[in-house]
Amino acid sequence: MNIKHSKPLHLLLSSLLCGLALPALATLPGPFGTALTKSTKTVKTVATTTPPPATVSGTIDPVSGHLTVSGSLKRTWVTLSGGLVQSNHLLTVSSATLNVAGIARRYVLMRPTGLTSNAPVLLMLHASGITPETMASLTEVADYAATQGFWAVLPAAVGGVWKDDPWKTGADDVNFITALITQLGSQGADPARIYAAGYSNGGFMATRLACAAADRIAGFGIVAATTRYGVSSTCGTPVSRPKVWFFGSADTIVPIAGALDLRSADSTLSFWNSRQGCAGVLASSLPNRSTTDGTTVQLSRYTGCTGSGAVENQAYTITGGGHAWPGGLVSVTGVISQDIKATGLIWNFVRGYQR
Repeated sequence: MNIKHSKPLHLLLSSLLCGLALPALATLPGPFGTALTKSTKTVKTVATTTPPPATVSGTIDPVSGHLTVSGSLKRTWVTLSGGLVQSNHLLTVSSATLNVAGIARRYVLMRPTGLTSNAPVLLMLHASGITPETMASLTEVADYAATQGFWAVLPAAVGGVWKDDPWKTGADDVNFITALITQLGSQGADPARIYAAGYSNGGFMATRLACAAADRIAGFGIVAATTRYGVSSTCGTPVSRPKVWFFGSADTIVPIAGALDLRSADSTLSFWNSRQGCAGVLASSLPNRSTTDGTTVQLSRYTGCTGSGAVENQAYTITGGGHAWPGGLVSVTGVISQDIKATGLIWNFVRGYQR
């Protein structure tokens, strides 16, 4: 993929690292920058002598999620109140607010220029302590939105932390997300094709929405998160929606074996597959696309689930993977697998469903 960068990579990483200050990082040894030294991804700057075309198409590898584009995407950087956000010449990027329960709630909207009606939407819920702008940049969602024709919408949590547990106090984030979906519908989004993906605290929030707002969201992607017992204990019987999970075996912040109020990965999958009536499982090892990152990936597909449109759940287990967005630019801690791109796999998975 040919991408022309208008700013050096170190400026991007600087803006990302300024935002990636999760509370759990206080327990890590050494300075935060040192901890990330082995987890940064090098992006090559490609010089181009001709301007990029007005439109660029893209193909997502169904196995790895990697994106191949038909031409060049000119890298741009947009400055919003939450910092720099990675974009490209095919996107319009803006920040807006929505008043919910007397609180002005902010969100970032990234949409292909000209796509103003009947647009599918991927809500991207950030990790604790980072901004929507950082979330957009580390997941590289801009290139997928531009070439796949969807709006990427990145809401901001109050104080940078989502209320992902109904047993705890905090802002009414379920009401905020449902109100945001309504507003997006009035702006041209397709209400039948709203999807939600989250990373860490945002991933836990996505699982809460899978219980509390499944009637508004057609599919879910959950990265570096399992399910809180507070969510599973109060879930009721939500509409069966497809879900794709990404677990790192070396994740020290959300252990794959579970901890305290967090279900393990196996317990999480058992809960949701049982709730959704998923009767079968197919497991396969994915190609070791990157031989230098020390990770391997297994895909488990849970089939025969109840719900319209042949619903299934999927889980990617990254052996050796840390608390990271697979294929992302930086991790909170641990190794980023480059064998897969979570952004591409999530979009490829959810876009086949609608409510």
